[in-house]
Amino acid sequence: MEKLNKIYRTADVSLMDSYTIDYEKINSWELMERAARIWTDFFIANMKNKVPVVIVAGYGNNGGDGYAIARMLYKRGMEVEVVSLASEHGVSKDCEKNRVLWKDIGGKTTVVEQPERWNPCTDAVLIDAILGSGLNRPAKGLIAEMIHRLNELPNIVYAVDMPSGLMGEDNSENDLTSIVRADYTYTFQFPKLSFLLPANALYVGEWSVLDINLKTEVAQPQGVCTSLQSVQELLPSPGRFDHKGINGRGLLVAGSYGMMGAAILAANGALHSGVGVLHCHVPADCVNILQVAVPEAVMDIELDDLDKYSAVAIGPGIGQNQNTMEKFRNLLHIWKGPLILDADALNILAMYPELLDYLPAGSLLTPHVKEFERLVGKCANDFVRLNKLTIFAKQYKVYLVLKGAYSVVVTPEGKIFFNMSGNPGMAKGGCGDVLTGVLLALAANGLNMLDVARIGVFAHGLVADILVENYGFRGITSGMLAHKMGLAWKRIENR
Repeated sequence: MEKLNKIYRTADVSLMDSYTIDYEKINSWELMERAARIWTDFFIANMKNKVPVVIVAGYGNNGGDGYAIARMLYKRGMEVEVVSLASEHGVSKDCEKNRVLWKDIGGKTTVVEQPERWNPCTDAVLIDAILGSGLNRPAKGLIAEMIHRLNELPNIVYAVDMPSGLMGEDNSENDLTSIVRADYTYTFQFPKLSFLLPANALYVGEWSVLDINLKTEVAQPQGVCTSLQSVQELLPSPGRFDHKGINGRGLLVAGSYGMMGAAILAANGALHSGVGVLHCHVPADCVNILQVAVPEAVMDIELDDLDKYSAVAIGPGIGQNQNTMEKFRNLLHIWKGPLILDADALNILAMYPELLDYLPAGSLLTPHVKEFERLVGKCANDFVRLNKLTIFAKQYKVYLVLKGAYSVVVTPEGKIFFNMSGNPGMAKGGCGDVLTGVLLALAANGLNMLDVARIGVFAHGLVADILVENYGFRGITSGMLAHKMGLAWKRIENR
Protein backbone atom coordinates (compact mmCIF):
# COMPACT_ATOMS: atom_id res chain seq x y z
CA MET A 1 0.00 0.00 0.00
CA GLU A 2 1.37 3.35 -1.04
CA LYS A 3 0.50 5.06 2.24
CA LEU A 4 2.98 2.74 3.97
CA ASN A 5 5.86 3.93 1.77
CA LYS A 6 6.51 7.27 3.41
CA ILE A 7 9.20 7.48 6.08
CA TYR A 8 8.69 9.69 9.12
CA ARG A 9 10.80 10.51 12.15
CA THR A 10 10.14 8.16 15.04
CA ALA A 11 9.83 11.27 17.21
CA ASP A 12 6.60 11.97 15.31
CA VAL A 13 4.96 8.68 16.34
CA SER A 14 3.52 10.11 19.57
CA LEU A 15 2.03 12.99 17.56
CA MET A 16 0.43 10.51 15.14
CA ASP A 17 -0.88 8.42 18.04
CA SER A 18 -2.43 11.44 19.74
CA TYR A 19 -4.02 12.75 16.56
CA THR A 20 -5.40 9.30 15.69
CA ILE A 21 -6.88 8.92 19.17
CA ASP A 22 -8.55 12.32 18.96
CA TYR A 23 -9.73 11.83 15.38
CA GLU A 24 -11.23 8.38 15.98
CA LYS A 25 -12.45 9.17 19.50
CA ILE A 26 -10.74 6.14 21.00
CA ASN A 27 -8.29 5.83 23.87
CA SER A 28 -4.63 4.88 23.83
CA TRP A 29 -5.31 1.34 25.06
CA GLU A 30 -7.74 0.73 22.19
CA LEU A 31 -5.10 1.88 19.72
CA MET A 32 -2.61 -0.49 21.37
CA GLU A 33 -5.13 -3.33 21.05
CA ARG A 34 -5.48 -2.63 17.34
CA ALA A 35 -1.73 -2.62 16.79
CA ALA A 36 -1.29 -5.84 18.79
CA ARG A 37 -4.11 -7.59 16.92
CA ILE A 38 -2.66 -6.67 13.52
CA TRP A 39 0.82 -7.74 14.63
CA THR A 40 -0.55 -11.03 15.95
CA ASP A 41 -2.49 -11.76 12.78
CA PHE A 42 0.58 -11.15 10.64
CA PHE A 43 2.79 -13.24 12.92
CA ILE A 44 0.42 -16.22 12.83
CA ALA A 45 -0.04 -15.94 9.07
CA ASN A 46 3.72 -16.19 8.57
CA MET A 47 4.46 -18.94 11.10
CA LYS A 48 5.21 -22.21 9.34
CA ASN A 49 5.00 -24.36 12.45
CA LYS A 50 3.15 -24.11 15.75
CA VAL A 51 5.92 -23.66 18.32
CA PRO A 52 6.12 -22.30 21.87
CA VAL A 53 6.35 -18.51 22.05
CA VAL A 54 8.25 -16.51 24.68
CA ILE A 55 7.58 -12.79 24.76
CA VAL A 56 10.13 -10.57 26.48
CA ALA A 57 8.21 -7.53 27.65
CA GLY A 58 9.52 -4.17 28.79
CA TYR A 59 7.94 -1.54 31.01
CA GLY A 60 6.62 0.92 28.43
CA ASN A 61 4.15 0.77 25.57
CA ASN A 62 6.25 -1.72 23.63
CA GLY A 63 5.94 -3.99 26.63
CA GLY A 64 2.20 -3.29 26.60
CA ASP A 65 2.12 -4.48 22.99
CA GLY A 66 3.93 -7.61 24.13
CA TYR A 67 1.40 -8.47 26.84
CA ALA A 68 -1.48 -7.85 24.43
CA ILE A 69 0.15 -10.07 21.77
CA ALA A 70 0.66 -12.77 24.42
CA ARG A 71 -3.03 -12.69 25.35
CA MET A 72 -4.11 -12.85 21.70
CA LEU A 73 -1.77 -15.72 20.86
CA TYR A 74 -2.89 -17.60 23.97
CA LYS A 75 -6.53 -17.26 22.91
CA ARG A 76 -5.57 -18.68 19.52
CA GLY A 77 -4.39 -21.84 21.25
CA MET A 78 -0.67 -21.18 21.24
CA GLU A 79 1.70 -22.00 24.08
CA VAL A 80 2.83 -18.60 25.37
CA GLU A 81 4.99 -17.33 28.20
CA VAL A 82 5.86 -13.73 29.05
CA VAL A 83 9.26 -12.90 30.45
CA SER A 84 9.31 -9.68 32.46
CA LEU A 85 12.42 -7.91 33.65
CA ALA A 86 12.64 -7.15 37.37
CA SER A 87 11.26 -3.61 37.39
CA GLU A 88 13.81 -0.80 37.52
CA HIS A 89 11.31 1.71 36.18
CA GLY A 90 7.69 2.68 36.39
CA VAL A 91 5.32 0.79 34.11
CA SER A 92 3.22 2.73 31.58
CA LYS A 93 -0.54 2.84 32.17
CA ASP A 94 -1.43 0.77 29.10
CA CYS A 95 1.37 -1.72 29.76
CA GLU A 96 0.03 -2.24 33.29
CA LYS A 97 -3.51 -2.75 32.02
CA ASN A 98 -2.38 -5.42 29.56
CA ARG A 99 -0.22 -7.06 32.20
CA VAL A 100 -3.28 -7.39 34.45
CA LEU A 101 -5.40 -8.73 31.59
CA TRP A 102 -2.71 -11.29 30.85
CA LYS A 103 -2.66 -12.39 34.47
CA ASP A 104 -6.47 -12.55 34.63
CA ILE A 105 -6.66 -15.17 31.86
CA GLY A 106 -4.07 -17.31 33.63
CA GLY A 107 -1.12 -16.26 31.50
CA LYS A 108 2.30 -17.37 32.69
CA THR A 109 4.83 -14.66 33.54
CA THR A 110 8.43 -15.24 34.59
CA VAL A 111 10.32 -12.38 36.21
CA VAL A 112 14.00 -12.38 35.31
CA GLU A 113 16.54 -10.69 37.56
CA GLN A 114 19.69 -12.21 36.06
CA PRO A 115 19.36 -12.45 32.27
CA GLU A 116 22.61 -14.39 31.91
CA ARG A 117 20.94 -17.30 33.73
CA TRP A 118 17.75 -17.25 31.68
CA ASN A 119 17.47 -20.28 29.38
CA PRO A 120 14.31 -20.56 27.29
CA CYS A 121 13.65 -23.83 25.49
CA THR A 122 15.60 -23.93 22.27
CA ASP A 123 12.57 -24.63 20.07
CA ALA A 124 10.71 -21.52 21.29
CA VAL A 125 10.28 -18.43 19.15
CA LEU A 126 11.25 -15.28 21.03
CA ILE A 127 9.33 -12.02 20.61
CA ASP A 128 11.21 -8.86 21.53
CA ALA A 129 8.81 -6.33 23.06
CA ILE A 130 11.26 -4.53 25.35
CA LEU A 131 11.88 -1.13 23.77
CA GLY A 132 9.98 0.61 20.98
CA SER A 133 10.47 3.45 18.54
CA GLY A 134 10.70 6.17 21.16
CA LEU A 135 14.23 5.27 22.22
CA ASN A 136 16.66 8.22 22.16
CA ARG A 137 19.59 6.91 24.21
CA PRO A 138 21.50 3.63 24.44
CA ALA A 139 19.99 0.77 26.42
CA LYS A 140 21.50 0.40 29.88
CA GLY A 141 21.35 -1.79 32.97
CA LEU A 142 19.10 -4.83 33.13
CA ILE A 143 17.58 -4.07 29.72
CA ALA A 144 21.00 -4.08 28.09
CA GLU A 145 21.83 -7.34 29.87
CA MET A 146 18.67 -8.95 28.53
CA ILE A 147 19.49 -7.73 25.01
CA HIS A 148 22.94 -9.29 25.30
CA ARG A 149 21.32 -12.56 26.41
CA LEU A 150 18.83 -12.53 23.53
CA ASN A 151 21.71 -12.15 21.10
CA GLU A 152 23.54 -15.12 22.63
CA LEU A 153 20.61 -17.51 22.24
CA PRO A 154 20.09 -19.65 19.11
CA ASN A 155 16.32 -18.99 19.01
CA ILE A 156 14.55 -17.14 16.20
CA VAL A 157 13.71 -13.58 17.31
CA TYR A 158 10.81 -11.43 16.13
CA ALA A 159 10.81 -7.74 17.04
CA VAL A 160 7.65 -5.77 17.77
CA ASP A 161 7.94 -2.45 15.88
CA MET A 162 11.69 -2.01 16.53
CA PRO A 163 14.57 -4.26 17.54
CA SER A 164 15.12 -3.16 21.12
CA GLY A 165 18.03 -0.76 21.45
CA LEU A 166 17.91 0.42 17.84
CA MET A 167 17.09 4.09 17.35
CA GLY A 168 14.85 5.16 14.51
CA GLU A 169 17.32 7.35 12.65
CA ASP A 170 20.84 8.09 13.86
CA ASN A 171 22.71 5.36 15.70
CA SER A 172 26.10 7.07 15.50
CA GLU A 173 26.33 7.44 19.28
CA ASN A 174 24.47 4.24 20.14
CA ASP A 175 25.93 1.22 21.94
CA LEU A 176 25.80 -1.25 19.09
CA THR A 177 26.39 -4.18 21.43
CA SER A 178 23.08 -3.41 23.16
CA ILE A 179 20.75 -3.78 20.17
CA VAL A 180 18.66 -6.91 19.61
CA ARG A 181 19.66 -8.83 16.50
CA ALA A 182 16.19 -9.71 15.26
CA ASP A 183 15.57 -12.22 12.51
CA TYR A 184 12.27 -10.52 11.66
CA THR A 185 10.93 -7.06 12.46
CA TYR A 186 7.25 -6.26 12.07
CA THR A 187 7.04 -2.51 12.34
CA PHE A 188 4.00 -0.27 12.62
CA GLN A 189 2.76 2.11 9.92
CA PHE A 190 5.98 3.18 8.21
CA PRO A 191 9.54 1.96 7.61
CA LYS A 192 12.00 3.46 10.04
CA LEU A 193 14.96 5.23 8.44
CA SER A 194 17.46 3.08 10.33
CA PHE A 195 16.02 -0.04 8.64
CA LEU A 196 17.28 1.23 5.29
CA LEU A 197 20.89 1.86 6.30
CA PRO A 198 23.29 -1.02 5.57
CA ALA A 199 24.95 -1.10 9.00
CA ASN A 200 21.63 -1.92 10.69
CA ALA A 201 20.76 -5.01 8.63
CA LEU A 202 22.32 -7.13 11.38
CA TYR A 203 19.68 -5.92 13.85
CA VAL A 204 16.56 -5.56 11.71
CA GLY A 205 16.63 -8.82 9.75
CA GLU A 206 13.73 -9.15 7.32
CA TRP A 207 11.25 -6.36 7.95
CA SER A 208 7.61 -5.77 7.10
CA VAL A 209 5.37 -2.74 7.58
CA LEU A 210 1.96 -3.28 9.22
CA ASP A 211 -0.83 -0.78 8.60
CA ILE A 212 -2.45 0.15 11.93
CA ASN A 213 -4.20 3.13 10.34
CA LEU A 214 -2.34 5.90 12.11
CA LYS A 215 -3.09 9.40 10.85
CA THR A 216 0.32 10.26 9.45
CA GLU A 217 -0.74 13.50 7.76
CA VAL A 218 0.08 15.46 10.92
CA ALA A 219 3.82 14.95 10.26
CA GLN A 220 6.16 15.68 7.36
CA PRO A 221 7.81 12.64 5.77
CA GLN A 222 11.60 12.60 5.67
CA GLY A 223 11.75 10.09 2.84
CA VAL A 224 9.72 7.96 0.44
CA CYS A 225 10.10 4.33 -0.61
CA THR A 226 9.79 3.69 -4.35
CA SER A 227 7.54 0.69 -4.95
CA LEU A 228 6.08 -1.04 -8.01
CA GLN A 229 2.83 0.90 -7.67
CA SER A 230 4.57 4.26 -7.51
CA VAL A 231 6.68 3.45 -10.58
CA GLN A 232 3.61 2.30 -12.48
CA GLU A 233 2.06 5.69 -11.77
CA LEU A 234 5.19 7.56 -12.87
CA LEU A 235 5.97 5.73 -16.14
CA PRO A 236 4.02 7.23 -19.06
CA SER A 237 2.27 4.86 -21.45
CA PRO A 238 3.65 4.76 -25.02
CA GLY A 239 1.54 6.66 -27.54
CA ARG A 240 0.13 4.84 -30.53
CA PHE A 241 1.78 7.33 -32.90
CA ASP A 242 5.15 7.54 -31.12
CA HIS A 243 8.24 7.12 -33.28
CA LYS A 244 11.98 6.94 -32.68
CA GLY A 245 12.26 10.70 -32.68
CA ILE A 246 9.67 10.97 -29.92
CA ASN A 247 11.57 8.36 -27.89
CA GLY A 248 14.71 10.44 -28.20
CA ARG A 249 18.33 10.20 -29.21
CA GLY A 250 20.65 9.15 -26.41
CA LEU A 251 24.41 9.60 -26.56
CA LEU A 252 26.48 7.09 -24.62
CA VAL A 253 30.14 7.99 -24.08
CA ALA A 254 31.73 4.81 -22.79
CA GLY A 255 34.47 2.24 -23.17
CA SER A 256 38.21 2.14 -23.73
CA TYR A 257 40.74 -0.51 -24.68
CA GLY A 258 40.13 -3.52 -22.40
CA MET A 259 36.93 -1.99 -21.00
CA MET A 260 34.53 -2.31 -23.91
CA GLY A 261 32.35 -4.67 -21.90
CA ALA A 262 31.16 -1.66 -19.88
CA ALA A 263 30.11 0.12 -23.07
CA ILE A 264 28.31 -2.96 -24.39
CA LEU A 265 26.42 -3.49 -21.13
CA ALA A 266 25.35 0.15 -20.96
CA ALA A 267 24.33 0.16 -24.62
CA ASN A 268 22.19 -2.95 -24.20
CA GLY A 269 20.63 -1.49 -21.06
CA ALA A 270 19.55 1.54 -23.09
CA LEU A 271 18.32 -0.43 -26.08
CA HIS A 272 16.18 -2.67 -23.89
CA SER A 273 14.70 0.33 -22.08
CA GLY A 274 13.07 2.24 -24.89
CA VAL A 275 15.62 4.69 -26.31
CA GLY A 276 14.58 5.87 -29.78
CA VAL A 277 18.06 5.95 -31.28
CA LEU A 278 21.22 5.06 -29.39
CA HIS A 279 24.39 6.91 -30.41
CA CYS A 280 27.69 5.67 -29.00
CA HIS A 281 31.01 7.48 -28.81
CA VAL A 282 33.92 5.14 -28.14
CA PRO A 283 37.64 5.22 -29.00
CA ALA A 284 38.18 4.86 -32.76
CA ASP A 285 40.06 1.57 -32.38
CA CYS A 286 37.15 0.07 -30.41
CA VAL A 287 34.32 0.97 -32.78
CA ASN A 288 34.24 -2.44 -34.46
CA ILE A 289 33.88 -4.22 -31.14
CA LEU A 290 30.77 -2.27 -30.23
CA GLN A 291 29.37 -2.27 -33.76
CA VAL A 292 29.44 -6.07 -33.86
CA ALA A 293 28.19 -6.55 -30.29
CA VAL A 294 25.42 -3.94 -30.52
CA PRO A 295 24.39 -3.55 -34.18
CA GLU A 296 21.41 -1.32 -33.28
CA ALA A 297 23.73 1.43 -32.04
CA VAL A 298 24.93 4.32 -34.21
CA MET A 299 28.67 4.97 -33.93
CA ASP A 300 29.50 8.68 -33.61
CA ILE A 301 33.24 9.05 -34.07
CA GLU A 302 33.21 12.83 -33.60
CA LEU A 303 31.07 14.86 -31.19
CA ASP A 304 30.66 17.96 -33.31
CA ASP A 305 26.86 18.27 -33.16
CA LEU A 306 25.60 17.80 -29.63
CA ASP A 307 22.31 19.53 -30.39
CA LYS A 308 20.87 16.41 -31.99
CA TYR A 309 20.97 14.45 -28.73
CA SER A 310 18.12 14.35 -26.23
CA ALA A 311 20.30 13.15 -23.33
CA VAL A 312 23.92 12.19 -22.67
CA ALA A 313 25.42 9.52 -20.40
CA ILE A 314 29.15 9.32 -19.82
CA GLY A 315 31.46 7.22 -17.75
CA PRO A 316 31.34 3.40 -18.01
CA GLY A 317 34.83 2.17 -18.82
CA ILE A 318 36.19 5.45 -20.26
CA GLY A 319 39.33 5.45 -18.10
CA GLN A 320 40.89 8.44 -16.38
CA ASN A 321 43.81 9.50 -18.53
CA GLN A 322 44.56 13.12 -19.38
CA ASN A 323 43.09 12.97 -22.88
CA THR A 324 39.82 11.54 -21.53
CA MET A 325 39.70 14.21 -18.85
CA GLU A 326 40.10 16.97 -21.43
CA LYS A 327 37.32 15.58 -23.61
CA PHE A 328 35.12 15.31 -20.54
CA ARG A 329 35.89 18.90 -19.59
CA ASN A 330 35.02 20.10 -23.09
CA LEU A 331 31.73 18.23 -23.04
CA LEU A 332 30.77 19.82 -19.71
CA HIS A 333 31.45 23.27 -21.12
CA ILE A 334 29.19 22.66 -24.12
CA TRP A 335 26.40 20.29 -23.06
CA LYS A 336 23.69 21.77 -20.80
CA GLY A 337 20.94 19.19 -21.36
CA PRO A 338 20.06 16.01 -19.39
CA LEU A 339 23.32 14.43 -18.26
CA ILE A 340 24.03 11.14 -16.48
CA LEU A 341 27.45 10.54 -14.94
CA ASP A 342 28.76 7.20 -13.74
CA ALA A 343 31.94 5.25 -13.06
CA ASP A 344 35.06 6.92 -14.48
CA ALA A 345 33.23 10.21 -15.06
CA LEU A 346 32.72 10.34 -11.29
CA ASN A 347 36.32 9.40 -10.64
CA ILE A 348 37.48 12.23 -12.91
CA LEU A 349 35.26 14.64 -10.96
CA ALA A 350 36.94 13.43 -7.77
CA MET A 351 40.39 14.01 -9.31
CA TYR A 352 39.44 17.44 -10.68
CA PRO A 353 36.75 18.78 -8.30
CA GLU A 354 36.71 22.15 -10.07
CA LEU A 355 34.73 20.39 -12.82
CA LEU A 356 31.80 20.01 -10.42
CA ASP A 357 30.99 23.67 -10.95
CA TYR A 358 30.38 23.00 -14.64
CA LEU A 359 27.76 20.30 -14.12
CA PRO A 360 24.45 21.31 -15.69
CA ALA A 361 21.78 21.86 -13.05
CA GLY A 362 19.71 18.71 -12.70
CA SER A 363 22.47 16.32 -13.76
CA LEU A 364 22.21 12.77 -12.42
CA LEU A 365 25.23 11.17 -10.72
CA THR A 366 25.15 7.45 -9.90
CA PRO A 367 28.02 6.58 -7.53
CA HIS A 368 28.45 3.50 -5.41
CA VAL A 369 29.72 4.10 -1.87
CA LYS A 370 33.44 4.25 -2.71
CA GLU A 371 32.89 6.55 -5.69
CA PHE A 372 30.82 8.89 -3.54
CA GLU A 373 33.46 8.97 -0.82
CA ARG A 374 36.07 9.88 -3.40
CA LEU A 375 33.94 12.94 -4.09
CA VAL A 376 33.19 13.98 -0.50
CA GLY A 377 35.68 12.18 1.72
CA LYS A 378 35.33 9.26 4.10
CA CYS A 379 32.00 8.97 5.91
CA ALA A 380 31.98 7.76 9.51
CA ASN A 381 28.76 5.78 9.06
CA ASP A 382 25.67 5.35 6.91
CA PHE A 383 23.73 8.16 8.58
CA VAL A 384 26.58 10.63 8.02
CA ARG A 385 26.80 9.47 4.41
CA LEU A 386 23.10 10.14 3.92
CA ASN A 387 23.52 13.66 5.25
CA LYS A 388 26.48 14.24 2.93
CA LEU A 389 24.38 13.05 0.00
CA THR A 390 21.77 15.73 0.66
CA ILE A 391 24.41 18.41 1.20
CA PHE A 392 26.18 17.51 -2.06
CA ALA A 393 22.93 17.40 -4.04
CA LYS A 394 21.87 20.83 -2.76
CA GLN A 395 25.31 22.39 -3.24
CA TYR A 396 25.69 21.35 -6.88
CA LYS A 397 21.96 21.25 -7.75
CA VAL A 398 22.17 17.66 -8.96
CA TYR A 399 20.37 14.37 -8.47
CA LEU A 400 22.25 11.52 -6.85
CA VAL A 401 21.72 7.77 -6.90
CA LEU A 402 23.79 6.04 -4.23
CA LYS A 403 23.80 2.46 -5.47
CA GLY A 404 23.39 -0.48 -3.13
CA ALA A 405 20.66 -2.23 -1.16
CA TYR A 406 17.76 0.25 -0.98
CA SER A 407 19.56 2.54 -3.45
CA VAL A 408 19.02 6.15 -2.40
CA VAL A 409 17.85 8.86 -4.78
CA VAL A 410 18.43 12.41 -3.51
CA THR A 411 17.11 15.53 -5.23
CA PRO A 412 18.64 19.03 -5.46
CA GLU A 413 16.06 20.07 -2.85
CA GLY A 414 17.26 17.37 -0.46
CA LYS A 415 14.29 15.02 -0.85
CA ILE A 416 15.14 11.36 -0.31
CA PHE A 417 13.74 8.27 -2.03
CA PHE A 418 14.69 4.69 -1.17
CA ASN A 419 14.39 1.95 -3.78
CA MET A 420 12.51 -1.22 -2.81
CA SER A 421 13.58 -3.56 -5.63
CA GLY A 422 16.75 -5.58 -6.17
CA ASN A 423 18.62 -8.37 -4.42
CA PRO A 424 22.15 -9.63 -3.63
CA GLY A 425 22.42 -11.24 -7.06
CA MET A 426 23.19 -7.76 -8.39
CA ALA A 427 26.47 -7.58 -6.52
CA LYS A 428 28.38 -8.28 -9.74
CA GLY A 429 30.65 -6.20 -11.95
CA GLY A 430 28.84 -4.41 -14.77
CA CYS A 431 25.40 -4.05 -13.15
CA GLY A 432 25.99 -0.34 -12.67
CA ASP A 433 26.87 0.03 -16.35
CA VAL A 434 23.51 -1.49 -17.26
CA LEU A 435 21.79 1.03 -14.99
CA THR A 436 23.54 3.89 -16.81
CA GLY A 437 22.02 2.70 -20.08
CA VAL A 438 18.57 2.32 -18.54
CA LEU A 439 18.71 5.86 -17.17
CA LEU A 440 19.93 7.23 -20.50
CA ALA A 441 16.96 5.70 -22.31
CA LEU A 442 14.46 7.22 -19.88
CA ALA A 443 16.14 10.62 -20.02
CA ALA A 444 16.12 10.51 -23.83
CA ASN A 445 12.39 9.74 -23.64
CA GLY A 446 11.96 13.18 -22.08
CA LEU A 447 11.11 12.21 -18.49
CA ASN A 448 12.13 14.59 -15.72
CA MET A 449 15.29 13.53 -13.96
CA LEU A 450 13.64 12.55 -10.66
CA ASP A 451 11.31 10.17 -12.49
CA VAL A 452 14.26 8.93 -14.54
CA ALA A 453 16.11 8.04 -11.36
CA ARG A 454 13.20 6.47 -9.49
CA ILE A 455 11.83 4.48 -12.44
CA GLY A 456 15.23 3.42 -13.76
CA VAL A 457 16.64 2.26 -10.44
CA PHE A 458 13.45 0.36 -9.61
CA ALA A 459 13.21 -1.34 -13.01
CA HIS A 460 16.91 -2.27 -12.84
CA GLY A 461 16.32 -3.98 -9.49
CA LEU A 462 13.02 -5.50 -10.56
CA VAL A 463 14.55 -7.43 -13.44
CA ALA A 464 16.99 -8.98 -10.95
CA ASP A 465 14.07 -9.92 -8.70
CA ILE A 466 12.38 -11.62 -11.65
CA LEU A 467 15.54 -13.42 -12.76
CA VAL A 468 16.40 -14.69 -9.28
CA GLU A 469 13.27 -16.85 -9.33
CA ASN A 470 14.84 -19.03 -12.04
CA TYR A 471 18.58 -18.49 -11.65
CA GLY A 472 19.21 -17.81 -7.97
CA PHE A 473 21.41 -15.03 -6.63
CA ARG A 474 24.65 -16.57 -7.90
CA GLY A 475 23.31 -17.23 -11.38
CA ILE A 476 22.47 -13.63 -12.27
CA THR A 477 24.95 -11.73 -14.46
CA SER A 478 25.02 -8.10 -15.54
CA GLY A 479 24.58 -9.17 -19.16
CA MET A 480 21.38 -10.98 -18.20
CA LEU A 481 20.07 -7.82 -16.59
CA ALA A 482 20.69 -5.82 -19.76
CA HIS A 483 19.11 -8.32 -22.14
CA LYS A 484 16.16 -9.13 -19.88
CA MET A 485 15.16 -5.56 -18.98
CA GLY A 486 12.01 -6.16 -21.00
CA LEU A 487 10.72 -8.44 -18.23
CA ALA A 488 10.79 -5.53 -15.80
CA TRP A 489 9.13 -3.14 -18.23
CA LYS A 490 6.40 -5.69 -18.97
CA ARG A 491 5.59 -6.00 -15.28
CA ILE A 492 5.61 -2.24 -14.75
CA GLU A 493 3.49 -1.62 -17.84
CA ASN A 494 0.97 -4.24 -16.70
CA ARG A 495 -1.04 -1.72 -14.73
